Amino acid sequence: MLSFLLCVMLALASIAQTILSEDTKHTSPDDVTLKLLLGEMPERKPLLIDTLESTQLEGGRRYKIRYFIESGNPVLATPDDWGSAYLFIPKLSKGEKAPAIVAMHQDDVYYHIGKSEPAGLMGDSTMYYGKELFERGYVVICPDRFYHADRRKTCQDWGDLSENDYERDFFTQEKRIGVLLSEGRNTWGKEAYDFSRAVDVLATLPEVDMNNVGAIGHSAGANVLSYCLFFEPRIKAAVANCGMSEINDYYNYNRPGTVPSSLALPGSVKYGVNTHDYVAGIAPRALFISEGAHQWGDGAPDPHDKNFAEVLELFKSTYLKNGGTDIETILFEENGGRHCFPSGVKEQAYIWLDKHLNSN
Repeated sequence: MLSFLLCVMLALASIAQTILSEDTKHTSPDDVTLKLLLGEMPERKPLLIDTLESTQLEGGRRYKIRYFIESGNPVLATPDDWGSAYLFIPKLSKGEKAPAIVAMHQDDVYYHIGKSEPAGLMGDSTMYYGKELFERGYVVICPDRFYHADRRKTCQDWGDLSENDYERDFFTQEKRIGVLLSEGRNTWGKEAYDFSRAVDVLATLPEVDMNNVGAIGHSAGANVLSYCLFFEPRIKAAVANCGMSEINDYYNYNRPGTVPSSLALPGSVKYGVNTHDYVAGIAPRALFISEGAHQWGDGAPDPHDKNFAEVLELFKSTYLKNGGTDIETILFEENGGRHCFPSGVKEQAYIWLDKHLNSN
């Protein structure tokens, strides 16, 4: 009888502990929960790097490289996944090391551009931040994110992909994310893992000071940084412009506009997790977040503008509560407060990065 009662008490205690654990997850998700929601991660195999091009520039060299990210899935006949990037290395004296940056490109409607935009080769000239940071003395890697430019053939081989075709490339992206979901993975975990492999590339370079590695991104390239920085601890300081936002807000019934289901973070609502929890997890590393004040109306006042100020304040407060002390948030009016990276804000960001990574 005593043994039966003991078993019942232990069972009740176990249930209570489970309920308590679930409640804790909803109020204050721990790192284990946050990592779990990023999905399964592939086996990290040895890094292989091929140099495809080398171009002499004023002040250094630009390389086009490819590097191994992960093995394909034989069940779905997906090929091995190789990253593609432009790598800038400034001219240095013998034995000298430089700080480094991972420059994440935006999405926009031009899937074929990818890494070429931050590298200063194609696209919007206000988004050439990878090349501009190289000119300030940084080693810079500008990788293709997993459904852009040279990496689209890993999603689906359509043959010649040189011409822009938004519909083709959008559904190619959706197919690749379908593969991830079938493997117990998701968009954000894939972005984080790929980002970490780009940092692996930097770690192989004798020119890189691995104690001073940062990141920068605009729009979708900034949005992914919440998850990338949480997952990758080697980043010391990062700039996110016009991108960091609460993932669950995308699917709020009262939010206008459409969003593909593939951008959801599976289980986020169930476990009470949102982007600010990942931002908090970046602490105590340094963070610079800038947002245009009038992005909803493309420069014109809009009732939804207040969301940007509220989310910035939420990110800052949760970061500080988690022990962070070095966060700068800017709600800018420059260029009408549009969804952009205006020169004044960009210069502030560069000076901030110099302060944290490049004291020389």
